[in-house]
Amino acid sequence: MAPPVWIAVPAQLLLIGCAMVMAVWVRAPWASIAGLGVLGGSLMVERLTQRHAIAAVWVCSVLVWAGIITTGIWDVYFAVYSGLIAAALWVSGPMRWKTVAMAWSFLVSIICVGAGYVQNAQGLFYVGLLGAATLLIFLRVKFQVPALGVLVVNTVLLVLVGLPAADFFLRPNYRLALRPETCWKYYSYDGAGGNPAAFNRWWQYFLDETDMTCDEIFEPIPGAHAGFRLRPNSHALLFRSTVSINSQGFRGPEIPPVKGDTYRIVALGESTTFGMTMAPEDKPWPELLEQMIRERLKTSRPVEVINAGVPRYCLTDNVLRLPRDVGPLRPDMIISYHGFNGFSLINPAIPLPSGPPPPHYRPRPLKMLADFEYRSKMILFRHDHAPKRVSHPPPLNPLETPYAASYRQLIQFSETNGIRLVLANFSMAVNKNSDAKVIEFYRSAFETIYSQIQANEIHSAIVAELAAQSQDVCLVDTHSHLDGQYQNFIDTIHLTQQGRRQLAENIFAGIRDVLDKDLNR
Repeated sequence: MAPPVWIAVPAQLLLIGCAMVMAVWVRAPWASIAGLGVLGGSLMVERLTQRHAIAAVWVCSVLVWAGIITTGIWDVYFAVYSGLIAAALWVSGPMRWKTVAMAWSFLVSIICVGAGYVQNAQGLFYVGLLGAATLLIFLRVKFQVPALGVLVVNTVLLVLVGLPAADFFLRPNYRLALRPETCWKYYSYDGAGGNPAAFNRWWQYFLDETDMTCDEIFEPIPGAHAGFRLRPNSHALLFRSTVSINSQGFRGPEIPPVKGDTYRIVALGESTTFGMTMAPEDKPWPELLEQMIRERLKTSRPVEVINAGVPRYCLTDNVLRLPRDVGPLRPDMIISYHGFNGFSLINPAIPLPSGPPPPHYRPRPLKMLADFEYRSKMILFRHDHAPKRVSHPPPLNPLETPYAASYRQLIQFSETNGIRLVLANFSMAVNKNSDAKVIEFYRSAFETIYSQIQANEIHSAIVAELAAQSQDVCLVDTHSHLDGQYQNFIDTIHLTQQGRRQLAENIFAGIRDVLDKDLNR
């Protein structure tokens, strides 16, 4: 039974007026706002004159819907003012108005579902689903629906109920909370259950955290090769690990201005040397190496290992630092642990391990839909950004690459200044002998992973050959119990604390005889 005119008309005017105010507030197109005005006028005309205006209402409704769609419907405010219009239509008496009211009500549910999905607002998403299911049931009960319509309604109802139910039972428990201890387990193939989407979510979290840390400890250097350096006397948190840069611009404690009898080692490298530490007790490998030397060799001379690693630097950048930053420290030994950041210096025929980032994995209220969305985006990304493969790359001598040239500069600096040089090869989570499933697992975040593996093999050959050519250069193989052991990595190159300890063990084993000789002179 329809409400009396003295109640219905003011209620409709109020609802339509509120809808128009909301439309202006959300900056809906003026055509939509005008359509709302005409729609409200049509309601009043039919109420007061008893003349049919349903055609005008439908036209105005389509006009407003077009405005909502062109503006962007995935906003809860559009759901609110669409709901106000639907309520104004439901207040009308004739059944023909109920059809338009149903259409507006369905629009409200669609907007709620869409906004909840895009914003990952589960409450709003499920409110929209519940509203849609309720409207479908009401449609079956109150309207005369043909047989085909009944089949469609039943099918949609089944999807609306079945999809969330299936997602509830099938969803693995790897939602990323904003706490590192709940995120870290997804960096490994085993921890993520082999699901690349889980690793990609971890990788995006890792990038966000490291970017915030770098903003705190970097300062720009106009005109310099890298364009930035570590800011002296800066401090930041990396996850839950404290990062402190001393007054000389190195990570770690202050370096005594007078060296004295100290045997000083400078660990030169990238972020893998700087240390992507996450827990308060985590330590970079140079600090672990210093501890091992002191405890196991028990030398009469004090031994000091300085962490000269800089995130985002490559060997070329660090070579340019030698006269300014490393030389004044008067080191007895330089340990070079470089690799990933300079892979593009090795061979132009190898696709660069850089380029546009792959699509982010976006958490959604339904994981099944989020996975489908992510995989679809990855298919398009791989199609658009697939590396251009060279069928027959030209023969290339690794020793003629820019990477080798930078190593020669490092060797020359060390020889000129009487510094013992240690060259270490680079270890990664995967290599050519790794399980194909594990390699594919990392492709969700590193599209050129196969090229990186190939580049690392060439880099190992460069280091080994250059060390063999100079009797004063010591070669350290870091691969033992590390290279290809993905359990020791938080991505393809950055190490867990266990991995950093293993790297320190490998380096210590490689330089132990040299240290015994130098320290016992």
